[in-house]
Amino acid sequence: MAMMYAYLDDFGHITVWLNRNFYNGSSNVFYLLGNDNECVKLIMSGVENHNNDIKYDLIAPADMKFGVDYHIREEHGLIEPLINRLIVQTEQFNKMFYYDGDDLGTTYHRHYTDFALWAPTACDVIVRITNNGEVVTYPLKREEKGVWRTSIGGDLKHATYVYLIKVNGTYVESIDPYALSLNGNSRESAIIDLEELESIPFVKCEEVKNIDSIIYETSIRDMTSSPFTNTSTNGKFKSLLQTGTKYQNIPTGIDYLTSLGVTHIQLLPVLDFYTVDEYHPEFNYNWGYDPVHYLSLEGSYSSNPSDPYTRMLEFRELVSFMHEKGLRVNLDVVFNHMYDVDSSCFNRTVPYYYYRYNNSGFLSNGSYCGNDFASNQPMARKYLVSVIEKLMKLYDVDGFRFDLMGIIDVDTMNEIRNKAVSIKKNAMIYGEGWDMPTQLDGRSKSCIVNQDLMEGIGHFNDYFRDTLKGKTSDDQKFDRGYGTGETSLAFGSLSALVANVMSDPLFMRFSEPVKSINGLETHDNGTVWDKMHFCCGNEDRELRKRRQKFMIAMTLVSQGIPFLHNGIEFAGSKNDNFNSYNAGDETNQMNWQRVQYNYDIVEYTRRIIKLRKKFKEFHLDTTEDIQKRVSVRTLEDTFIIYDIKSEEDDYKMIRVLFNPTLDFYNFHFDDEWKVIFDENGNEYDKMSYDINVPGVSLFVCMR
Repeated sequence: MAMMYAYLDDFGHITVWLNRNFYNGSSNVFYLLGNDNECVKLIMSGVENHNNDIKYDLIAPADMKFGVDYHIREEHGLIEPLINRLIVQTEQFNKMFYYDGDDLGTTYHRHYTDFALWAPTACDVIVRITNNGEVVTYPLKREEKGVWRTSIGGDLKHATYVYLIKVNGTYVESIDPYALSLNGNSRESAIIDLEELESIPFVKCEEVKNIDSIIYETSIRDMTSSPFTNTSTNGKFKSLLQTGTKYQNIPTGIDYLTSLGVTHIQLLPVLDFYTVDEYHPEFNYNWGYDPVHYLSLEGSYSSNPSDPYTRMLEFRELVSFMHEKGLRVNLDVVFNHMYDVDSSCFNRTVPYYYYRYNNSGFLSNGSYCGNDFASNQPMARKYLVSVIEKLMKLYDVDGFRFDLMGIIDVDTMNEIRNKAVSIKKNAMIYGEGWDMPTQLDGRSKSCIVNQDLMEGIGHFNDYFRDTLKGKTSDDQKFDRGYGTGETSLAFGSLSALVANVMSDPLFMRFSEPVKSINGLETHDNGTVWDKMHFCCGNEDRELRKRRQKFMIAMTLVSQGIPFLHNGIEFAGSKNDNFNSYNAGDETNQMNWQRVQYNYDIVEYTRRIIKLRKKFKEFHLDTTEDIQKRVSVRTLEDTFIIYDIKSEEDDYKMIRVLFNPTLDFYNFHFDDEWKVIFDENGNEYDKMSYDINVPGVSLFVCMR
């Protein structure tokens, strides 16, 4: 531990902390040491006594320059580096160094490669290149806006590199934040010839409007890690390319995904993360919410993690293959934090710039991961927007789910959506809009209460989840929802059915239905089935299966965008593990034996998906349309009638009847209705004034 720390936190202001174990923390004189033996006596503007240290406020010379290796010396001869700290978060710094070019990273040419790194506080930058076993270093030259550049001759198509950056008094080694790919275990950045990727052409997939989407969340690893998947490889990008695989005549892998009828596959993080050894993924398991790099793909999903091209080609091939199968691909991106601040490429290239800090210099921790990415910083925002653009242009993905989106600022999310829809007009942008305690003012957070500031951006609707299923956290697993037996929540469920876009007497929280992402479970927390072990533990298995179907159907007939977590369609269980992020394959993988055992729920899910896709009434485009055409009401404070007027010629209205009780209930009407979906997904031939709905089920009717 150093006895003295010196920080440049603002223009004209240096802060020094001197430990009381060193001359009782007392110093009457401080000097600024620069290049070429420069020495300037500093003017002291204030002194504060603290328990273990004394704080000195010093006036910094007006002619100080960035890129100079400054040190502070106190009167007893102690010398420490002057650390560029919170000054990099000032408006003046951003005006001086904002770089609007699009050439950061490497640009490959057959006979040379250009290197460009934004590092305005660095004093020296060296690139170390490994090419065909030969290791060579080259200096970069500092140019305008704090960008360091060099151009190196030769064909570097398969070369890797790292930067050696002198910043705040010491050299650090860093991968390139702008690199398109990395080698095994994130050791080095890769130079990429983009023409190599063109060997895998894009496959055009018919675009689907966001409101017409049905999202299915799964993981590259989980979908095929079980040996019962019967793919030739397991847990890889290539594993999902294999067709014709079955377990007991049930399709597995990609064929299973295709058979469901969903429109979008949301993949858990496929971008580079830390806690899985890419060469030995069998030793570790992790969902991937521990990011190392925001742009490179995760090597453990590659058949050859040492080769930076392989992961790119295999993922590009997978997306094209999914498009060929009619499945669009959304990526779960973790742009709110990094696994480790000190070792991150962001903090090593420009320390203190890419993370949020409070006024005392401590990291903001709204993510509860020890750090929050400073998306509101201009170059950080520009970086995130460029990552979205590159992921779409490199791999042709269709949308993004943002982990802890409430950490990211509103302006950044709007810029991201604008960029995404300029590439694909129906690109999906949605995320977790929880109000996180990050160092942003309340109106700047991309959370649900600020949904009015973010056009077209979706939010996971926890009101929908908690009202229909019951509270989801581990300490609330005994709480019931409307679908798990708390029938008094009938009136509250009406708001959920209409995507929370209708007002008094209902609860309105969204300005447009596309903003409501309706799901009962995600990878987080326990599954619906596991929750019912607690809140419905006194009920037999068959009753709980009826509840599972009932809640799946409620999700698919509600306005907004339905979201299905893999396993909900076969009563998936994680053995009551409510946080399985590192619990291993056995807990998280697709359980094909359970799929077979509960195949009736799978078939039911397919039928209700097919029904939703057939009838536009379940996914109306606008709030105005819902307010004009939808009517919801309760009977006896328990049962629900949900009507949607039709604009078709061959029928006038769709009516959904909800019976959450354990007994049959007879709905009697003045008009005749035809059942088009019963408790098993079947359609009736005859019209009737009386619809007898079994307990814990819903019927869809039309006239």
